[in-house]
Amino acid sequence: MRREAQLWLKASYEDLEDAKDALLRKRWFRAAFFAQQAVEKVFKALFFVIKREEPPKIHTITELYLSLKEQNFSLPTELEEKLYTLNKYYTVTRYPDAANGLPSEAIDREEAEKAVKIAETVINECEKTLKQQ
Repeated sequence: MRREAQLWLKASYEDLEDAKDALLRKRWFRAAFFAQQAVEKVFKALFFVIKREEPPKIHTITELYLSLKEQNFSLPTELEEKLYTLNKYYTVTRYPDAANGLPSEAIDREEAEKAVKIAETVINECEKTLKQQ
């Protein structure tokens, strides 16, 4: 695996750990944000492996995924649909205007736990492709 892909994958693992730590601290909005970041970074690792190029400097995980999908990478359909859920956490968890209030009040425990579970599952699926390289 290319060094760049390894770095993005390691960053993804770190964000997933931060998401889990945020759950323990009951910082639901932080858990959701780091879940989104973990998926964004594992997709960017895949760019080096699947597309053999640097990832675009975007944060929309559905756009990143669609670009990877053009190269015959795919997630199970039920997981693919959950990417749209994670997408919103890039802004809602950080900006009051996106959250229609305080970001810290925008996400509840159940939603945060789901976000972390989705991220963990996506990363596990992506690892299968990354580790073949």
